[in-house]
Amino acid sequence: MTPERIGKYEIQSVLGKGAMGVVYKAIDPHIERAVAIKTVRKDLLDADLALQFMARFKNEARAAGRLHHPNIIAIYEYGEDDSVAYIAMEYVEGMGLREYLNRSARFDLPQIAAIMSQLLQALAFAHAQGVVHRDIKPANLILTPAGMVKVADFGIARVDATTLTMTGMVMGTPTYMAPEQCRGLPSDHRADLFSTGVVLYELLTATRPFAGSMEAVTYKICHEHPRPPSELCSVPLPPAIDALIDKALAKEPDARFADAHAFDVALRDAFGTDAASGETTVINLSDVHLAPAAQAFDDATLVTLERRLVRFVGPMAKILVRQAALRAHDRRELYDLLAVHIGDPKERDRFAAEANPADRSGAHTGRQATGGSRASVSARGTVASAGSRTRTSRPLEQAFVEQTTQRLAVYLGPIAKVVAKKAAQQAHDCDEFIHLVAEHIGTQDRRAFLREVGAEDA
Repeated sequence: MTPERIGKYEIQSVLGKGAMGVVYKAIDPHIERAVAIKTVRKDLLDADLALQFMARFKNEARAAGRLHHPNIIAIYEYGEDDSVAYIAMEYVEGMGLREYLNRSARFDLPQIAAIMSQLLQALAFAHAQGVVHRDIKPANLILTPAGMVKVADFGIARVDATTLTMTGMVMGTPTYMAPEQCRGLPSDHRADLFSTGVVLYELLTATRPFAGSMEAVTYKICHEHPRPPSELCSVPLPPAIDALIDKALAKEPDARFADAHAFDVALRDAFGTDAASGETTVINLSDVHLAPAAQAFDDATLVTLERRLVRFVGPMAKILVRQAALRAHDRRELYDLLAVHIGDPKERDRFAAEANPADRSGAHTGRQATGGSRASVSARGTVASAGSRTRTSRPLEQAFVEQTTQRLAVYLGPIAKVVAKKAAQQAHDCDEFIHLVAEHIGTQDRRAFLREVGAEDA
């Protein structure tokens, strides 16, 4: 049930849900400012991991709270009571870069230069304040309708010499980690620059420089050099781009750019923008090209959804529907993405069931289906009837649980152990266990996780 208030903030709607908490849109009544409230429910934390997880959560507030920069999401307040800890932060209208890439967005070279330059300016400021992000990736880069880049999620950032992990513990997202992070070695601001190079490579080529299973990715990051972007890019690149990428993705930190400012100057020079001005160039998102799949929903469908949703979220309905339409691959997922903004469980289920009226008596969003037979949860969180796919049941063994938990930790951090333990208690076999834990991973990373555990077709 959605609370009416957290601290002094008046809750308006649900923006998203994670393994251990919920993100709300709220209003600060004293100054009438919209904020996002990121929460963690203390009762869901495993006793053995509670201290470490809470330390990470507080660290996010501490790290980003000292960073006042137009390209970094602002932190306003940290608070907690007996049941919930929360961070009040800047509410940003926009969509993650990962979501644009998932929808096959095609940015032109000036737009790519603007995105990367804004990211590097944010990192230059953060590093100057002694803060290293350590998890730069498209999912943590928000593009606003005005064309600004906002860096989010400082949950595993390192502040000055303080660290929440010991040498040997890997933190971050494998595809975007620097070699020293993959090896569990000490890292500094140059790890962020490596990750930035990976993001730039993906924007240019629509592919990641290091791909495969978790083991394959970490090996390639440490030992292999990716193909030059000029060999993969669909348009001719300026000659200096390959050298720029090669330096950013150097295996040894000393061979990379000395700092984010140097990277930014080199980037502007390579792309032919004004390196001397130092001004931020925003992105005209109206010029971003999306594949036809992003336009899969007709206007009548979207208008109907806006009218249906408006009584729950108010004028935000139009924005939420348009953003969900960019992310969803089909009608089912479109309704699921919008249903999370409805606080009342019965209304939420009724809304989600409208995705396929013919199935209202047999399937709906959630973990149970009406009709008596147990349903299997798909990778996107929807329910399919048990007879819709023939699959050999694999008994769930402890060794499999432990192996999957290690992979899950890359995406969820310390709470992976808690999520896996609860899923193992509920699941009847390996496939159901995988789907239950996958529910806790964001849409952007879920497919990668499913591929790693051999369930990409689920």
